[in-house]
Amino acid sequence: MKDSFVKKEDEKDLLSSLLHKSEVKPSPPEEKNPQEEQIPYSLFNIFMELVHRVKGSLAAMKTFAFLSKDKFSDSELGEDFYRIVSDDIEKTISLLNCFQDYLNFNTPMRKMNTVNNIIDEILKNLEDHIEDKKIKIVKKQYEKNLPETILPDEQLKYVLNSVILYMVHSTPPYGSMGFLTQQFEPQEPMSEDLAALQKEGKYIEVQIASMGDKQRELLDLVPGMTVDQQEEGVDLILQLVKEIIQRNRGLLRLKVNPKESMSFISLIIPMERRKVVHYLSTEERLKRSKMTEQEPPKKP
Repeated sequence: MKDSFVKKEDEKDLLSSLLHKSEVKPSPPEEKNPQEEQIPYSLFNIFMELVHRVKGSLAAMKTFAFLSKDKFSDSELGEDFYRIVSDDIEKTISLLNCFQDYLNFNTPMRKMNTVNNIIDEILKNLEDHIEDKKIKIVKKQYEKNLPETILPDEQLKYVLNSVILYMVHSTPPYGSMGFLTQQFEPQEPMSEDLAALQKEGKYIEVQIASMGDKQRELLDLVPGMTVDQQEEGVDLILQLVKEIIQRNRGLLRLKVNPKESMSFISLIIPMERRKVVHYLSTEERLKRSKMTEQEPPKKP
């Protein structure tokens, strides 16, 4: 089991442990599904380039046929010529479109890193609010090729959005936040708060920690308002999230240290054991293939 950064640290060091934590241990190599990536990226690019060029040539031929129909001495023959050529070109374009769709549906992509991508999307949407509170995102440490969770994407978005929103609300002005994602496998002996998890289960863990700047914090409080009053009303958010997590056999842990103005949340969600695939649009696939080609070659 990858050690959580709160396992041997006291609450005062929650954020600093995350910030200085060594890189997450690499996951074991994934076995490729024989149905995945049947067509290499480079070959897929060639197919798409070929389709694009043929379509361009056909469009030019259709334009030429349209301009040529008035050159016929027999106008009816010119119209028939344009109609026949145009119909044949449209049939060929339809065939190319079907071939393009076939390539997409015949080469599913392994779905992964959804948790990481959703976190980044949420932080981008909250960018203005985070900037208004002068909060610094001092660490984002994501495990590469993170597997999927059993939560559907919409539920996962709701859970992560609610938790991150709660932490942003709870972080005092000029505070700091850090994020970590990793695979998590409970092992004996298990602490009391992990007792609800299956001992041989596989999980995805999302850790979020925040630390306030106490010198700045007192200057930004509305006169007569305490820190507790500032956070009042957002606890219901976590109650709703906790209900969804528990329903899916997961766990939500919250630690708060008011004296040190620190908060820590850990979301532990069961991993999807099946290999999840999805089908990208042509544009997304081409973008992915270009990114792959730009990656430096792996050292043996």
